[in-house]
Amino acid sequence: MRSWRHIVIFIFGLQAYAGVTGQEIRGLTENPVIKEYLRHRPAGLKSAKAPAMLSLPFFEDFSTSNVLPDPSKWADEDAFVNNSFCLEPISVGVATLDAIDATGEVYSINNLPISSDELTSLPFDLSPYAISKEPVRISFFYQSGGKGEVPEKTDSLMLEFFYASDSIWQKVWDVSTDTASLFNQVMRTVPDTFCQAGFRFRFRNKTSMSPDEVAGGNGALSNADCWNIDYIMMNTRPAAEHLSIDDIAQADIPRELMDYYESVPWTHLNEAQSITRNNMRYLIRNLTEGDSVNVGRSYYVHNLHTGAKEYYDQLFSKSPANSLETWYDPFFAPFTRDDNSGTGALEVVSYLITSAEQVKENDTSKIVLNFRNYYAYDDGSPEYGFGISGESTAGALLACRFRIYQTDTLRALQMLFNKTRNHENSDLGFQICIWKDGGGIPGELLYMSSEVYTPGDEIQFGGFNTYEIPEDVNVVITDTSFFAGWKQASEEYLNLGYDVNRNNLNRTFVNISGEWFNPGNSLIPGTPMIRTVFGSKDIATGDPGVQGTEKTVELYPNPASDIIHIRTSGFALSHIRMIDLQGRVLLDENGDSHEIDVTALPAGMYLLQIGSKDGTYVNRKMVIRH
Repeated sequence: MRSWRHIVIFIFGLQAYAGVTGQEIRGLTENPVIKEYLRHRPAGLKSAKAPAMLSLPFFEDFSTSNVLPDPSKWADEDAFVNNSFCLEPISVGVATLDAIDATGEVYSINNLPISSDELTSLPFDLSPYAISKEPVRISFFYQSGGKGEVPEKTDSLMLEFFYASDSIWQKVWDVSTDTASLFNQVMRTVPDTFCQAGFRFRFRNKTSMSPDEVAGGNGALSNADCWNIDYIMMNTRPAAEHLSIDDIAQADIPRELMDYYESVPWTHLNEAQSITRNNMRYLIRNLTEGDSVNVGRSYYVHNLHTGAKEYYDQLFSKSPANSLETWYDPFFAPFTRDDNSGTGALEVVSYLITSAEQVKENDTSKIVLNFRNYYAYDDGSPEYGFGISGESTAGALLACRFRIYQTDTLRALQMLFNKTRNHENSDLGFQICIWKDGGGIPGELLYMSSEVYTPGDEIQFGGFNTYEIPEDVNVVITDTSFFAGWKQASEEYLNLGYDVNRNNLNRTFVNISGEWFNPGNSLIPGTPMIRTVFGSKDIATGDPGVQGTEKTVELYPNPASDIIHIRTSGFALSHIRMIDLQGRVLLDENGDSHEIDVTALPAGMYLLQIGSKDGTYVNRKMVIRH
């Protein structure tokens, strides 16, 4: 856990602006992702999948599970399976051990190290290997800190073996450090005496933090000493095969498929085509030794609302042996709303094409993009907490800049506040604020709530609390950009969620002494977890429904070579926009024309957006062949 001495390197620059006060980044005392997962997990799921006894060989790289460990391999649920807290993982997915338990709550805050998370295997029958010529070996990769809090030297990670006949756990390896690291590999031999029916192994960590070392008041009390574990193998293969692995894997999920945003309102999506990125990012870990290997890669997009899938071409390149590389391929999938639904979800799945003898599970990586009623910079998973605290910070302002793609009414702000020890921040007050864009900084105040809100004790949807603008107040955003944030009522640390997998500090501004300033390089790069909710009044309270007459569009012929005709039902055509697969707008016209001449356009696939007078669009794909 970082002490004040470590945090000062991130906030020192701010003190020049704020005098004796400033912003800080702190660790977490809860995990809202775990809490949200547990809300919806089917009862009895674990007992239904768990086998009585495991056998060798054993392999786990956490690429096929999410949030909690796979119950067919693991006996407990303390570890957090994720892609957020790791830095340069061995393969996609890691297990994070920290000071947060299986329910998402902090264990304890104490000066002395206490046992915290456990990752315990189901039992093995190792009795056949008691007299084996080739011993049983276990290997794994571990990382301290990663993108989360770095442990202190008094904290530790350990590996323990279970002696089944005497029901005793014995420590066989441990490490203590207060320095962030990349992944390091460890290998241990299982002694013959442990080769019994009922053998288990487990990882366990110890955590500590002194409240005296915390800056920011009680609202900043947190403890999340992080260790990441990846790529565990237990088998009788020679040691050389543990240390020289033949595998090519994806090491991360597809990220930043849209510039700046993780999500935009579903009803704004068709107007927001300019933010779609033109590449698919692959982080590829080649663990093999020797010559370069030819690796294929591709992706598909799955509309979870309609069930439609669209596959894209395969590409092949040489991957240097024993390397971690980032590859970018053209990303041709348009993110569009092609019906009258109120919400949408697109699953983007990238995959590798590798030789048959390699591990296949970690060749595939995926992300689900949920489009509801808000603009979101963050990915929903906080790695730290953000706050402004200290003398004279009552009345301090926080503002985040948002780009809006169509005129709409702002209905609420959503904020994720980390829970702290004894819920110290639950009663701290703030008012939500909306500003015009004043030339790149917050300008004229458009709205300040008369009500003083608090983070509260209850977690709402996805860990976010919704702070609504009253129904009789219409905050219509017509400018391209605006600012949203808070005016805090106390000098205590509010502990807003902070996502370090997206960097939007250049869109974040603070005002403590009467002037706005940007934190710049004085904080860890990241994103304060504030979202802006748009739409009809009922949307702010959770109903995403969009009312209206069913609109349909028919294109014919499709494919076309010269003239394409448009037939609409349920609305009058008033606007046509054509976009190619690189996101370029080739046609953008008002009017009611039902014909388009495509003779001069190259052969290929295009997106046609058909607009009605109420500002909504129906999207259709069209193919040109000559």
